[in-house]
Amino acid sequence: MKKELTVIKLGGSLLTDKSKPYTPRKSVIESTAREIKVCLDDGLIESLVIVHGVGSFGHPPVLEHKLHMGFKDPKQLLPLSKTQHIVNEFRLMLTEAFHKVGLPVNLLHPSSMIVAEKMKFAKVSFEPLKGWLSIGTIPLLGGDVLYDSVMGFSIGSGDILAVELANQLEAKRLIFAMDVAGIYDDNPQTNPDASLICDIDIHDIARVLEGMQQLGRLDASGAMKGKLASVSTAMGLIEEGLETTLLSMMDYGNLIALLKGQEIDCTRIISR
Repeated sequence: MKKELTVIKLGGSLLTDKSKPYTPRKSVIESTAREIKVCLDDGLIESLVIVHGVGSFGHPPVLEHKLHMGFKDPKQLLPLSKTQHIVNEFRLMLTEAFHKVGLPVNLLHPSSMIVAEKMKFAKVSFEPLKGWLSIGTIPLLGGDVLYDSVMGFSIGSGDILAVELANQLEAKRLIFAMDVAGIYDDNPQTNPDASLICDIDIHDIARVLEGMQQLGRLDASGAMKGKLASVSTAMGLIEEGLETTLLSMMDYGNLIALLKGQEIDCTRIISR
């Protein structure tokens, strides 16, 4: 019998302090690893793929060297290589945290599986990932710089990757773990009166985004806009029953409670 797959995207805002370049949230990383281990041990998750954001380890050098603009000049190549090195150090930090709690994560790189075209996934080959998943390892992969057949290279979003994996691997659940409880009608980090939106119909995402933009209520980085835009591409999957949730894992226990069916503060993407 095929095991039910969960894809968890651990956001860069959860794992790192985005206000400080190259700053991991070590206690949160350790807590997240412990909680995922409990979910697996207790059978709340049967099979798992983990996608991670790179947060303050990737964004600063990408912006500094304009890597998000694609290949413009050979002088970008050494900064590109150094950026990949910095991000790989972060990946290894995450891998070590999972190993310490006894999780057999297998670190994989999207740049070895995906060819982009104008920042969109054009060709994917997840056969190696599927193979590692089938024998019981936990694939761990994250945002990456991808070869782009038009731009030379482009940034591959971890959010879009998580949606693509949920689609290709026929996942039961897609969970976005963040530093906030979900989608709000304003930025909760600057407005204490911001209200959490508990349910968003997948067919209403465009309207929700438009309303937030008209009110100027998207955070400066556009992170939530990008996340919702990524989720919107999973409309068909959600209509077919993909359980999609955005929640906070800043404090231990939220993921366990969600998977046990308990009420928690979160945003669920539904299809009425």
